[in-house]
Amino acid sequence: MNPILYFLYRVLKLLTRACLGIYYPKRYFTNRERLHFNRPAIVVSNHPNTLMDPLNAVEQVPMTVHFLANAGLFKSRFGNWFFNTFYCIPIERPEDTNGKAINNIEAFARCDEFLGKGGCLYIAPEGTSEMERNLRPLKTGTARIALSAENQKGFELGLFIQPVGLNYEAPNYFGSRIIINVGEPLRIKDYQTAYQADPHKAARLLTNDLADRIRTLVIDTRNEEEDRLVGHLETILRNSRPVSEPLHFSRTKTLIEKLRQWETVAPGECQDFTGKVLAYFEKLKETRTDDAALGRPPRPLALHLIGLIIFFPLYLYGLTNNFLAAFIPVWLTRRLNVYVGYNTTVKIMAGLATFPLFYFLQTRLVYWLYDGRTALLYLLSLLPAGFFAWYFHQHQARVLRFLRLRRKKEAGNALRELRREILEKIDNIESK
Repeated sequence: MNPILYFLYRVLKLLTRACLGIYYPKRYFTNRERLHFNRPAIVVSNHPNTLMDPLNAVEQVPMTVHFLANAGLFKSRFGNWFFNTFYCIPIERPEDTNGKAINNIEAFARCDEFLGKGGCLYIAPEGTSEMERNLRPLKTGTARIALSAENQKGFELGLFIQPVGLNYEAPNYFGSRIIINVGEPLRIKDYQTAYQADPHKAARLLTNDLADRIRTLVIDTRNEEEDRLVGHLETILRNSRPVSEPLHFSRTKTLIEKLRQWETVAPGECQDFTGKVLAYFEKLKETRTDDAALGRPPRPLALHLIGLIIFFPLYLYGLTNNFLAAFIPVWLTRRLNVYVGYNTTVKIMAGLATFPLFYFLQTRLVYWLYDGRTALLYLLSLLPAGFFAWYFHQHQARVLRFLRLRRKKEAGNALRELRREILEKIDNIESK
């Protein structure tokens, strides 16, 4: 491997880890140790958030990972150079060929060679990215690549597929949660007999097993209506009965299963409950408040007033010194009007330019006005102050939503009663 490219890869990996840690500070892993391997492997995941998914899935893998990427990314001269240089292998899809027959012979051959040398490859087997909590049917390409590479070595390569489930709370929003579930790996050697009997059936069998494995690692709703209902119930449970993120994930999986059972047994009752939940959140919107104002009311308001007076100057400091660096990526995302799944990528890439640029210019100004020591202290304060300003703003917005609800006593009482009924019904559903 070219030592310069290897060095650049390591630098980019550190930069990626820092960006992911900043943009998604609430990342929770289950079975993280399963990603700490150093042997031939294919890492796969669900694909709800375009370019963020491979980064979140393999960031913990110590090996140099190659990525199977859609051929559309390679069409421009720069894209072709960049993605080929930085360990990507183009794979054609129907939407990439303008009606021509798909030809992935060369891509599969490159995968065979790379995996045969002990490499690690990332693939999103759904093929396309959709921002939804739903595992779409998997393409058989991942299974065919794995079986072909293992067959090339007489099924002695030791290749395995490592499934990862990515569960975003709000993929496009800074500071939102991600639960990353790392599943039990699938050994390709276990499919040797099936492959030797019928390669096509073996590929379908492996694909089905892989889909079943990933499905246990993600919140897999059937449609938009079910996802909306489940999301609302998750919000209520988070605010009333908070648990650790792994337990929250398990609780949601169980809740989905119970809701489907209830819908089968008593569809009318289930539909009435769904309407009640949707009506509750619609009334919250009309009141310009949220469920947290009911489920997690803030501490005594006197303490908040004192905190507001004491910390408001620090908030202003963090806001003014980070405003342009943070605002421009958001503004650029809106101006470009790209597919919503690319918003996070655009924000992070723009932020990689704006934050160093403005921090440098602002620090140079302080150095010119004062001295080097003051400039250094100023530079070190910028990022923590920016984080504080963001959290302070979030907290004060929550207090404001609580005050809106407090001023509307009649509406607040009606919402509390409706919420109490919903919680009781959730308890009944979970206990069945």
